[in-house]
Amino acid sequence: MDKEEKTEMLNPFCDEGFKRIFGDKILLMDFLNSFVDAGAPIVDLTYENKELVSVESDGRTIIFDLFCKLDNGMNVIIEMQNKNQDFFVDRAVFYLSRAISAQGEKGRIWKYGINSVIGIFITQFRVFDNDDVLSEMKLIDPKTNKMVSDKMHGYFIQLPKFKKSNDGCVDHFDEWIYNLKNMERMGNIEFKDQEVFERLWNLSNCSMLSIEERRKYERSLKAYRDYVNQLDFAKNEGRAEGRAEGREEGKTEERAKTICTLRRKGKSDEEIASLLDLDIEDVKSV
Repeated sequence: MDKEEKTEMLNPFCDEGFKRIFGDKILLMDFLNSFVDAGAPIVDLTYENKELVSVESDGRTIIFDLFCKLDNGMNVIIEMQNKNQDFFVDRAVFYLSRAISAQGEKGRIWKYGINSVIGIFITQFRVFDNDDVLSEMKLIDPKTNKMVSDKMHGYFIQLPKFKKSNDGCVDHFDEWIYNLKNMERMGNIEFKDQEVFERLWNLSNCSMLSIEERRKYERSLKAYRDYVNQLDFAKNEGRAEGRAEGREEGKTEERAKTICTLRRKGKSDEEIASLLDLDIEDVKSV
């Protein structure tokens, strides 16, 4: 990368940063076209209500980060996930299923004609145990490997797996992921010779924010950083506990070896307990 003065850039992983970038129709369409198989290039989309009311009697709601409809009728859910959680893939399936079931119409006339739902799940953690940054979820026949239905399709973009430099990017998807992952740290946007990344630069430059936009962004960024700090603290606590447990296990193992050695030398359990200042039950348990 050429030496350029660093500029304060949006963090795309906090709520306001993410929505400012992908709330721009041109940027979102270009990003989706870099990897989504929608049958044809996406040329238009409409942002929909992000709140999806449950079709069940419990009245619960699901709120997506972004929810839009493509020009071909397909629905697209875009979610940024910073925290790993149990059953994450199940959660993704649930979200997609709810977006499908919400299309249902009451009455006998409806014949289950539904539009496809595509889920884009961008994660700050590994979802699958392989090295693929982009993993897909489809409804296929495992014998023929042919798609059974195109009504549910998921993409998992796992950012920790992306290790490429700017020179190592081989396609437009790589260029997008490189910028998303590095833009705040670099204080810059790469590949600005492309119009879309020049647009990303202009929208992500914090100096372009209004006073109110700046306030909202800083609140969002603080919440994100507080959350990351909590995760780091928990990880460090876990490591410290692990080291302490390891030291204790080492002491226990060494003590057991000493007890066995003394037994081989003919010492009774009572004598060993006295020599090592241990309870007799601790000696007998070895």
